[in-house]
Amino acid sequence: MEFCKSAIGKERMQFGALKLAEYGSQLGKRLHDTSVFSIIRTCSPVSIKIGPTLYDFETSELIFIGPHFEVEIVQPIVAEGYLLWFTADFYERSIADTEILNSELFFGSQPFLAMRDYRTELVFKKLFVERLTCCAEYRTIDMMVAHHCFESLLLEGYQTMLSLETTRGSADTAAVQLFNRFSVLLHKHYREHTSVQYYADRLHLSPRKLTELCCAVAGKSAKCVISTVVAQQALRYIKHTDLSISQISYEMGFSDESNFRNFFKRQTGSNPLFYRQI
Repeated sequence: MEFCKSAIGKERMQFGALKLAEYGSQLGKRLHDTSVFSIIRTCSPVSIKIGPTLYDFETSELIFIGPHFEVEIVQPIVAEGYLLWFTADFYERSIADTEILNSELFFGSQPFLAMRDYRTELVFKKLFVERLTCCAEYRTIDMMVAHHCFESLLLEGYQTMLSLETTRGSADTAAVQLFNRFSVLLHKHYREHTSVQYYADRLHLSPRKLTELCCAVAGKSAKCVISTVVAQQALRYIKHTDLSISQISYEMGFSDESNFRNFFKRQTGSNPLFYRQI
């Protein structure tokens, strides 16, 4: 398996690279338990489920996916390509690193950003997959090489993201950028803060203006956006960890288990144990 060997034996996996055909459900759960950032490079047409939605990608696409979305490779045995992944703890070394990670590249209004990769499969494999695979001991030089690999890809994606923004209308771009700031704040603080007022204050908006912004960009109110993110994160805990429902309610910042159960049922239509059993 093309996977950073040291990552398997560590409690906190930091980065790795593997073939899409090797990305099974068990390994996928392990990766998502660590809330990783993912970069997929397709080498053939492939179907990928990102969050609840299935997408079809062509050959030679780079796909950047944030840590708040589950990833499932449909028919992984015949899927050709690579999945590179890393944690924020590993990547963030400077203000610029933090800015890129918290940008629309990973926290945009869409669940992913896709761009064309004009390198051949062989070149991509040698430049990124094989180099990451060789970083097997987590020595200082290994960490530097791995960081450089991800940095070069993220800069490509970030540049593409900025070029896409310039093609939009200025008013639309400003709204999307402001919504992205809200999304970043929400994914950082949803455990402690779920009120519209809190995020409106942080963005120097009124709650009404924040709701109008969310309706314009995402098609739903600010409160609905917050509830959706909380429910998605709770579902990730339920499906991919062995924590009890009581423990999950605590992790999610609820005052007691009954409040969590009632909230979850309102959002999904089912109780938490139903999703643990499927």
